[in-house]
Amino acid sequence: MSNIQQLERRLERERQARKAAEAIAEEKTRAIYEANVSLQQLNNRLEELVEQRTAELAAARDEAVRASKAKSDFLASMSHELRTPLNAIIGYSEILLDESEDQVQPQVRPDLEKIRGAGRHLLGLINDILDLSKIEAGKMDLFLETFDVAALLDDVQATVRPLMAENGNTFALHRETQLGMLRSDQTKVRQILLNLVSNAAKFTKDGQITLAARRTRLGAGYGVEFEVSDRGIGMTPEQLSRLFQPFSQADASTTRKYGGTGLGLAITRHFCRILGGDVTVASEFGEGSTFNVIVPDNDSNAAIAAPQPVWEQRVVGTVLVVEDGREGAKSLAEPLTQEGYRVIAAAAGADGLRLAREQKPDAIILDVVNPEFDGWTILRLLKTDAELCDIPVILVTVLGDRDMGFALGAAEHLTKPINPKELLRLLARVQRPEITPDVLIVDDDQSTRGMLRRMLVKEGWRVREAANGAEGLEQLARAVPAVMLLDLIMPEVDGFEVLRAVRQTAAWRDIPVVIVTSKDLSRDELEWLRGHAMDVFQKGAYSRAELIAAVRAMVDAARLASSRTVPTDRGEGKDVA
Repeated sequence: MSNIQQLERRLERERQARKAAEAIAEEKTRAIYEANVSLQQLNNRLEELVEQRTAELAAARDEAVRASKAKSDFLASMSHELRTPLNAIIGYSEILLDESEDQVQPQVRPDLEKIRGAGRHLLGLINDILDLSKIEAGKMDLFLETFDVAALLDDVQATVRPLMAENGNTFALHRETQLGMLRSDQTKVRQILLNLVSNAAKFTKDGQITLAARRTRLGAGYGVEFEVSDRGIGMTPEQLSRLFQPFSQADASTTRKYGGTGLGLAITRHFCRILGGDVTVASEFGEGSTFNVIVPDNDSNAAIAAPQPVWEQRVVGTVLVVEDGREGAKSLAEPLTQEGYRVIAAAAGADGLRLAREQKPDAIILDVVNPEFDGWTILRLLKTDAELCDIPVILVTVLGDRDMGFALGAAEHLTKPINPKELLRLLARVQRPEITPDVLIVDDDQSTRGMLRRMLVKEGWRVREAANGAEGLEQLARAVPAVMLLDLIMPEVDGFEVLRAVRQTAAWRDIPVVIVTSKDLSRDELEWLRGHAMDVFQKGAYSRAELIAAVRAMVDAARLASSRTVPTDRGEGKDVA
C-alpha cells in the first residue's frame, strides 16, 4: 500500500472520528440546552412560589398585627369596661362601711365587707389576666422610680393584715433598720410581695407568716433580698417542679380546696426576672415553704439613702394641740402628721397661749381637762385676744359639753375616744377658707361620678361634675376649681386632651389634677402623666382613704398658698410624732 493510500485512510478515520465527536457534542449541547430550559422553568416556578409564599407570609404578618392590635384593643376595652363598674362596687361599699360605722349599724358591716372583698378579689383576677396577656405579648413595661423600702413594707403589712385573720394566722415583719431607698418598679415589687404573702396566708392555718427584708450586695451593686416564710402545707418535689407554670397549682385537689387561678406565682417569677432578679423556693411537704426574692437596685451610685421625713416634703398647715397627757397628744397628732400637718404640742394652758401667739396656727385642738387651768378658761382667753380670736378651736372632752363650747366660741367639738377620720374631717371644715374647696369631677361614668361626689361632699367640699372632656373644659371656663379629678377614656374629648389644654392655658396651669382611670397605661403614657398630673389612681385599686388624703393635701396646699407660707421654724413647742 502506497503512502498516498495510507494517508487517505488516516484522513478518513479522522473525518469519521470528527463526525462522531460532532454528533456527540451536538447531543450533549442539546441535552445541556434542554436541561438549562428545564432549570429556567424550574427557577421561574420557584420564583413564583417564593413570591406567592412571600405574599402569603406578608398577609399572615398583617393579619397577626391586626389580630394583636384587636387583642390589645379588646384588653384595653375589657380593662375599662370591667374596672369601671368594679370601682363603683368597691367605692360604694367603702362609703357604706364608713356610714354604718358613723350610724352605729354593726349588723350590716359583715355583708358590706364581703361585697368589698369580693370586688377586690375579682379585680385581682382581672389584673392577673391582663398582666399575663402583656407578658405573653412581650409588652410588660418597667416604671423605674426611687422609693423607701421601709414605707413599702409598712404598706404591704397594712394590706395583708385582714388576710391573716381569715385562717387565724399572725403576721411578722422583720427588717433591717437601714434598708434605705431602692430604684426599681415599686408597683411590681409590691405585687410580688403581696402575691407571696397572700399565698402563704391561703395555705397556712393558725400559723405565722413572716416577711423579712435585708439589704444585700449583688456583684458591684446593691439590692434588697425579701424572704416570705410560712408553716403551712408545704409541697412535694413533684409539685415544686410545676409551681411557676401559668394556670398551674400543686394539683387538682389544691384548686378545689383553696381556689385560685394559678397565675400569681407565674406572674411573680416574670416580674422578678424583668426587674433583673429572681425568685426561688424551698419547701418540705407538711412543714411549710420559704420564698426568696432578689431585687437589684438600678441606681448603681446609691448604697443607702435615707428618706426625707414626710413633714418636710409636704406641710399643709400648722395645728396646735393643747393636751396635758403625752399619749393623748400623740393619738391626736399621728393622724394629722400622716396627712401632712405640722403639729406642735403644749401640755399646759399657759404654754398653749404662748405658742398660739408665736406660731399663729391654722387651728387649735384643745382638751378641756387641763391641770393648770381648765380648757374653758383657755378657750375664753383665746377668743378675747384680738390676735388669736380668728383661729378656729376644736374642743376635746369626755362629756357632751357641746353647747357650752359653742357658746364660748369653739368651732367644733369632739368627744373622747377620738375617731381620726372625724378629726380630719372637722379640721378640714374649720380651717379658714381662703379659697373655696371646690372639686371638679370629669368622668363619663355616672356611677363613678356619684361615688366620688358622695366621698367628697362628706369631707365638706363643694363638687361639680362633667360627663365628658368637652363639658369639663366648659366647667373650667366658668370657674377654676381647687382640684380636678379626671378620667382618661371619655367620648368627644378624652382626658389626655383635657390635661394638655389645662397645662397650656395660663389661668388653669396651676390646677392640681388627679387622674382616676381604668385605662391600662403604657410606660410612655404614665411618664407623660407624671409630668402633667399630681397623682394617678387606677380605678378599683385605690381605697377611699387614699383618694381623700390626696385630694385633702392638694386642697389644703392650695388654701395655704393663697394665704401665707407655713413657717419652717418649729418654735419651742414639743413636736409629737
